Order: sequence, then structure tokens, then C-alpha cells
Amino acid sequence: MKKYISFIIVAVLTLGLLGGCGTAKGSESGDSTTAGSDKLQIVTTIFPEYDWVMNVLGNQADNAEVTMLLDSGVDLHSYEPTPEDVLKITTCDLFVYVGGESDKWVDDALAEAVNEDMVVINLMDVLGDSVSEEEVVEGMEAEEEAEESEGEEAEEEVEYDEHVWLSLNNASAIVAKIAEALATLDEANADAYKANGASYTEQLNALSQEYQAAVDSASIQTILFGDRFPFRYMVDDYNLSYYAAFVGCSAETEASFETVTFLANKVDELSLPAVLIIDGSDGKIAETVVENTTAKNQKILTMNSMQSTTTQDVEDGMTYLSVMKDNLVILKEALGLESSETGSEPTASKGTESDTIDVDLTALSSTMVYSEVYNMMYEPDSYMGKTIKMTGLYNQYYDEEKDFTYHACIVQDATACCAQGIEFVPSESSKSTGESLKANDMITVVGVFDTYEENGSKYCTLRNATVETA
Repeated sequence: MKKYISFIIVAVLTLGLLGGCGTAKGSESGDSTTAGSDKLQIVTTIFPEYDWVMNVLGNQADNAEVTMLLDSGVDLHSYEPTPEDVLKITTCDLFVYVGGESDKWVDDALAEAVNEDMVVINLMDVLGDSVSEEEVVEGMEAEEEAEESEGEEAEEEVEYDEHVWLSLNNASAIVAKIAEALATLDEANADAYKANGASYTEQLNALSQEYQAAVDSASIQTILFGDRFPFRYMVDDYNLSYYAAFVGCSAETEASFETVTFLANKVDELSLPAVLIIDGSDGKIAETVVENTTAKNQKILTMNSMQSTTTQDVEDGMTYLSVMKDNLVILKEALGLESSETGSEPTASKGTESDTIDVDLTALSSTMVYSEVYNMMYEPDSYMGKTIKMTGLYNQYYDEEKDFTYHACIVQDATACCAQGIEFVPSESSKSTGESLKANDMITVVGVFDTYEENGSKYCTLRNATVETA
């Protein structure tokens, strides 16, 4: 903890604690209570909602019991609540759900609610006019239900695309609503929730900027799914075009010859390097599409729609941001862009200024730098062995018991209200420089990302680092 106190410079509590990798750490504070309960009772239907809530709770998470109903990999479209699920909803303080066609069962559950002060967040209501109608694009198979069994009256009924969580812009609006709800339910910690929500929104916005930058730099502006297509909101955010076998909520599993042929011809016409599928797909339609192209060498890549996330995934460290970051890597490849994440193996163990900088933080905006360092802290395995270059303020902590000095490079977010950093171990050639540095000196560090265990905790560091005053 002494290292944390020395290295962290914060005006507002943040989730990223210097050196700590993986699970967020924090001290308990406040007394979040509701009538008849020692803790806030929060129920969410799907994983993105759960993760957003946990990020807004931040250090207050120990004062809440948060339930993710769809925690066993069951798809949103086929979920049926158990009596226990309904009971949790009727007695909770905050209930968050999507509000689409798949959530029709929620009305009955809420009708039985016994907590008069319950706050309910319907994602589609929060987004209002920005919710899009489900669309059937050229070449896509319409659902048989809508064409044959529903009749004229049903055909006139508007169906909205419920996969709103797959837009980072939508996520920002929903996180603000969650922060507002928690501040209402727990006024003693209202400021913390608002600060956590604002900090997390910065991460969302920074990643959205990365998506836009990737799309802007790509010559290809179309993606193609040999599968269902739940990414309507994502492509609309960045003005991408798309083709797919089915709409996002389709229950169809086999595509017609006409659909496969159309998609294969589009791959050829647009010179697409990949055919996409979603998590949980067997990939057979995509394989057939590729087999019917001229080149027959397109990659089949998977984008995660977060419709079948499990509790185990959460325990293994999956976060909404980590999934959307992985999806960006896949999107870049589908648009024909090179990406360090999908390229050659990292140049590990060079540790000094090398010909290859895998992650150059000095080339990013302050907001994106803060976002990237946050990702390093919470997704360390994705950066292991990569050469990192960063510029920031120098700080140190001397451990008397070990007779060892810990060095760190500190970065701030765009508003300069929050800061976090990475430890580094100076190389032999930089030891003299490290010894002469003073707190708050501006430095540039290049080192190889690694982790280590100490006192039962995992920490992140840049090993064999070169250090220069900036």
C-alpha cells in the first residue's frame, strides 16, 4: 500500500491503481443502505449492464450485491427467467434491462415488485429516438415468421434492434443514467458514483475515437457477416456499410443458396479480406460463403456480441472494454488494416529502444494514453512482452525493508483530474539517469511490459527500461 500511496496522484477516485494488474482494488467507504437491506440490491439482465454497474460502483462495490441474470451462456433471445430470478427483480433497488422484444417477460416481473422505491433502467427507453428499427438489407434473408405467420397487422408493427450495447456511444449515455440512479439510491456516495461514471465514460469515448480513426484510415468501408448481424449500432456509429445472412435477432441457422451466392459475390466485388461471424456460431455459413468466392482464401473472424457471456468469463477478467477492444482488432483486420495486436509476435526481451515499438503512447492524445494505461493495468496478458514507450512525470518510492527503490512514470487523463502510472526497472545504461531524477521530472521511458508477484498481489512493470528526461 505504501507504493500505491506514493505513486498514485488523484483528485478523484479512479479504478486504475498503479502497478496493480487485474482486479480493481480500493478501500471500502460510505454506508450504502436501502430500506430493509444492508446492501444495495442490483439486478442486471446481461453482461454489459453488469460491467457498467460495477465500474460506476467502483470502490463501493462491496456495499452492493449485483446479479447478472444471464450468467450461464444463455442467449438473450431464448432466456426464460426462473422463479428465483423474478424474486430478485421484485425486491431489488435497481433493475437494469434491455427493453427489447426479448424482454417482454419483464413487464410481468415488474408488476409483482414489492419495493416501491425501485429504480428501473430500460436501455432502449434511455436511448429514446436513437434506437434503430431492425432492417433487412440487400441479400439478407427476412424472417419467415414476419412473412408468413404473423399476418398483415403484425407486418405493420415496428421492430427495433435491441442490441444497443454494441455501441460505445450508447454505452456512454447508459453509464450516465446508471451513475444518476446510484447517486439517487445512495446519496452518501453520490459524488463517487458521478466521478466513477465520468472516468469510465472517458474510457468509452477514447475507444470510440480509436474505432473512428481506424475506419477513417481504411480503404474498405464494408463488412460482411456470414451469420446473424447484431452490430447495427456499431456500423451506424462509424458510417460503415454491411451485408449479412440474417438480422440480429433471427433464429435461422441455415442460409439459402441465393443468400450464400449473394454474399460470396459481394466478397469478390469488394475484395473483402474476411467474412465475419459472431460468438457462439459454428461458422458453417461463413465457410460456405468463402468456398463460393473466387479466391477462397478469406479469413473467418469472430466478433463478440456479448450475448452469451458467462460468470466464468467475468471471473477470468472479461470486461466490456476488453471485448470492445478485441472487436476493434477484428474490425481492423476485416477492413484490411494492419494491427500490432494481430501481427507478428511481440519483440520481447529487447527491453531497450528497439526498431519496433509495439505500443507508442507518445503518439496518442492524453485521453487515449490514459485509456491505454488503464487497459494495461486490467488486461496485462494482452501486453506481455511488448515494447512500450511512454512519456510522463517521474515518481519513486523507497522501501526501507527491502532497501529497494521503485520507479514509476505517471500519466494524467485529459482533464488532469486523475492519474495512474507504470513501474519501470532502469536498464544498466540508464541506472545513473534514474538515480539523478527528481519527483515530477518529465521523462520518456521505453521498456518491455511484464508482471510480477509480490505479497500475494500482481504488479505491472516495464523491465530493462531506457530512461531519458523529456
